[in-house]
Amino acid sequence: MRAPLVLALVSLTTPALAGRNEITVGGGERALRSSSADAVTPDSMSGSSLSYARALDIDVIPQLTLWAEGSFVGGSAKGLMFQSITTDLATTVFMAGGRARYTLHQYIAVSARVDLGSARTSLSLEDSSGRKASATGWSSIAAAATALDLLPIDLPQFALGVRLELGYVAARGVELTPKRETTGDTLMLPVSQSSFGKLDLSGPYFGISVISQF
Repeated sequence: MRAPLVLALVSLTTPALAGRNEITVGGGERALRSSSADAVTPDSMSGSSLSYARALDIDVIPQLTLWAEGSFVGGSAKGLMFQSITTDLATTVFMAGGRARYTLHQYIAVSARVDLGSARTSLSLEDSSGRKASATGWSSIAAAATALDLLPIDLPQFALGVRLELGYVAARGVELTPKRETTGDTLMLPVSQSSFGKLDLSGPYFGISVISQF
């Protein structure tokens, strides 16, 4: 009689995991709050993300699991400068970090994560006469967020649901020096390019993703 009772108690105090692997696909928006970003675009940065996470064999407290994860995030925004120059801003972000996930119910969990990584930023400018200039640069980036997971499909070896996430991205300002685009037969004299300055893309963001655990 004691063995079944022990097994029942263990099952009640152990997080229900459909699998130790997780793939998340989603999208979201980051509000750009810095003065340098406002000069480029008045819009938020919209994008998509792809993440893979692996549950770690570390016991902390009942119902809590720790995950290591890696993410790829892409984002873009368009704008207008000086009422005559259109702007096209894009970022590609690679991040790695960890998530602590607490199971409230078989179908509901809350989590918090911290990620660090690098971001490639590109900026394209085009004036009313069709002349173009562009610049790219790399910078470090960090993100912290809290999330709510809803898993209406929770089977022994597979789970599928939705993750709602709210967080903040801290991006180091990237130095950009736009260079004018020319055709292959155009002869250009060597000239110094004017720096655009540091572009700060930090800001709060909201995301929604589809989760699959297996």
